[in-house]
Amino acid sequence: MKALIQIMVVLCCPMMVFCQDITGLWKGTMYNVSTKQSLDCEIVVNKVKGKLTGFSHTSYTVNDQKYYSIKKIDVRIARDGKIVFQDAKMLENNSQNQQLKNIIQLDVLDLANSGEESFMDGIFVTNRTKAFQAFTGRMSIKKVNPLLVQSDLWKYLQKNTEEENMTVVK
Repeated sequence: MKALIQIMVVLCCPMMVFCQDITGLWKGTMYNVSTKQSLDCEIVVNKVKGKLTGFSHTSYTVNDQKYYSIKKIDVRIARDGKIVFQDAKMLENNSQNQQLKNIIQLDVLDLANSGEESFMDGIFVTNRTKAFQAFTGRMSIKKVNPLLVQSDLWKYLQKNTEEENMTVVK
């Protein structure tokens, strides 16, 4: 009987991710193993006509100058229950290096809940380009209330909702 319960738990846990609502604002950090640098990141996940979509905002500081990028991302839930984010389109960045547009990031995260809080944690990888090597690292984000937390991505989406035909979850 105990073995049967364990088998049911193992089989049902990935299915529980499909039932959970991952829409909303997620904030946290990305640690780049190659550069040993932490970057701030924000992700907004949205559901439009039953399809998950999203936007990401990544920022870092070099010599007191803050650099950022805002991207449209594809969102999906893998068969094993992992949450997968992949860059789809660069919307805006303030870097002088135009080669950044060619970098595509893939995040593979596990979803966990602790009481009322939701977390995602996992790895990220980028593709190799002519200008940049591939990077890998770890991402940890937490679901937050956009009305209570300062968010550069949330401000961008509210300002550009009409222009970019974006739907924003409140």
